[in-house]
Amino acid sequence: MSHVDNSHTKSYVITYKELIFTFVVFSAILFVLYPKDLLKEQILSEKSNYDLSMLYLENLLQHSPDDESLMLILAEQSLRSGNKDLSLRLLNLLLDSKDEKIQHKATLLSYDLQKIEYYYLKNEGHSKEKQIEKKKVLVKLFSSIFNSKMYAPDDIERWYQESFFVNNRKARHFFLNAKIKKDPTNIVLLEEDYYLEKSLHHWMEILKTLQALQKYDKHRERKWIIAEYYIRLNYKEYDIAEQLLIKHLDSGTFYKQKLAEFYLMRKEYIKASEIYESLLEETNTYTEKKEYFYKMVQSLQAGNKLVKTAEKVKEYESIYIHDIEARNFMLKIYMATGKLDYASSLSKKILRGGL
Repeated sequence: MSHVDNSHTKSYVITYKELIFTFVVFSAILFVLYPKDLLKEQILSEKSNYDLSMLYLENLLQHSPDDESLMLILAEQSLRSGNKDLSLRLLNLLLDSKDEKIQHKATLLSYDLQKIEYYYLKNEGHSKEKQIEKKKVLVKLFSSIFNSKMYAPDDIERWYQESFFVNNRKARHFFLNAKIKKDPTNIVLLEEDYYLEKSLHHWMEILKTLQALQKYDKHRERKWIIAEYYIRLNYKEYDIAEQLLIKHLDSGTFYKQKLAEFYLMRKEYIKASEIYESLLEETNTYTEKKEYFYKMVQSLQAGNKLVKTAEKVKEYESIYIHDIEARNFMLKIYMATGKLDYASSLSKKILRGGL
């Protein structure tokens, strides 16, 4: 009976070259026996050993050097493993791919990688020139992403924020409106949209935004009404501007004053005078009454309604005869309108009263 001495069993250690050779042979067998798409899925599902995945990919690319999908996967795995240079080189090749899906994925991945590089340059204190050049690359990539609609509907918020980073106001406006569609009563978003549209001179869109703000931002409704009013004036939509003020006359004296100013601007002096007279009658403060009295009279005078001007002063003469400033004002109006008899009569009243 023979015996085997286990203590003398010879151990065998595989060398590095043998390991590489084994890997290459194994990869080649996999490539022959398994469908390529299945191999891609297996590589993409690998979440821990990116270096091993990259070896598989590089080997597969030797058999299919023009396979852009493999190049894209290798670029993704390279980025995950920290090999940014390789990833960038591969992505740059894929940016001009005729396959739209691959081109889009490569552009999106390039943007992420270039942004990482930008902040690396910034945080490490590299020259402003390098940072500016990298920013230009990002601006160009963002423009491609936006213009070609490479973004996913679920990523609206992300690209809205990126539009600030690259200072693309057109894209910012687009993504902001997408956000407003989801939340149409959001005052913060609507106000931001208003100022953005104003800077872009989107006047027709501004009007819609202002009407939404008037509806939902009741605490600042007047601000948005007046903003719309001035836009209407800017576009010479005078009838709409007038009706906008008339619509809100019951909200207080503010809109009446604006309407009187509107009529003066439109040279409708009698209408302006009538508004000021109604304001005079409504207020209880003497100072305000006197101010509206002056404006009422001056509106008629500006329209060269000389007889009506003098008659209106005569109507209110007894109210303001005890006010030195108002007396002087009335006397000047009588003189300017040629009503010397009214001026003489007022002077005699003042002397008789010892005022």
